[in-house]
Amino acid sequence: MRTWYVTGDFHGHWENFATRLAKCEGENPALIVLGDAGFNFYLNKTDKKLKQRVCASGIEIYCVRGNHEQRPELVEGVILAFDPEVDNTVYYEPEYPNIKYFRDGATYRLNGKRTLVIGGAYSVDKWYRLQRGWTWFENEQLSPEEMGQIQNENHGESFDFVLSHTCPVSWEPTDLFLTGLDQSTVDNSMEVWLEEFKDQFNWGIWLFGHFHANRMVRPNVEMYYHEVDSLENIIARWDRYDNEEDYSAEHLDKDPKFYWRS
Repeated sequence: MRTWYVTGDFHGHWENFATRLAKCEGENPALIVLGDAGFNFYLNKTDKKLKQRVCASGIEIYCVRGNHEQRPELVEGVILAFDPEVDNTVYYEPEYPNIKYFRDGATYRLNGKRTLVIGGAYSVDKWYRLQRGWTWFENEQLSPEEMGQIQNENHGESFDFVLSHTCPVSWEPTDLFLTGLDQSTVDNSMEVWLEEFKDQFNWGIWLFGHFHANRMVRPNVEMYYHEVDSLENIIARWDRYDNEEDYSAEHLDKDPKFYWRS
C-alpha cells in the first residue's frame, strides 16, 4: 500500500512544485499531477533540469497528460513498461525513473481502486503562443478516433476514480473563463464528448485540473490546481457526504453551481 496524493497543473515551476512535494507524507508516497506538469514543454535542457530536481526528491510522480506538454510517447528516450504499483503500463524515461506518465484511456489500479485516465485538452492560448513562436502541440487533444476507442472500450464499465485533465462541458467553471476571449473560437470538442461519455459508464469520484482553481465542483467531483490532497481523504470526504454529514474541505471552494446535480 502506498499513499497517493493528487494535485493540479504546475507548468514546470519548480518552486511551486517543491511546496507540493513537501506535503506528500505517509507510507511510500506518490503524487499524481492532473495534467500540465510541464516536464515536456520546452523539449530542451530546461525540461531536463526540472526532471532532475523532481527525481532528487525521491517521490514518484504520475502524470495525466495535459495540453501544455508533448505526448510522452513522442519524447525522445521514453519507454513503455509495466508498473506493478498501478497494475498497467506507463511511459517513463530511464534517466528520470521517478517520473511516470499514464496512457490516455488506460485503466489502472491505485491501492486496488480501479481508475480510468483521460488526458488532453484545448489550449485557449493557442494563437497567442503561435504568434510568438512558442511551443504548441498540434495533438494536444484526443483525436476523434481516440475518443471513439475510449468510449467503446469503457461503455458500461465501472471505475472508482476518473482522472482527467479537462472535464465534461456542464462542469466547466464558466466564471473562470478568460475575459476578452471569444469563446466561439475555443474548441470544446473534448468537453462535449466527455459530457456524453460520463453517462455511459459508472464512476465513483472524478478529479480534474486545467482550469486553475481548487473546487468541489459537484458531489464526488473535484478540481485541483495548487492544492494537494490524498485519495484517502477524498474518498472519506464523499463517504461523509453520502451519510449526510459534514463534507466541507478547507482547501477547496465550492463551485457556484455546486448544487446542480447533473
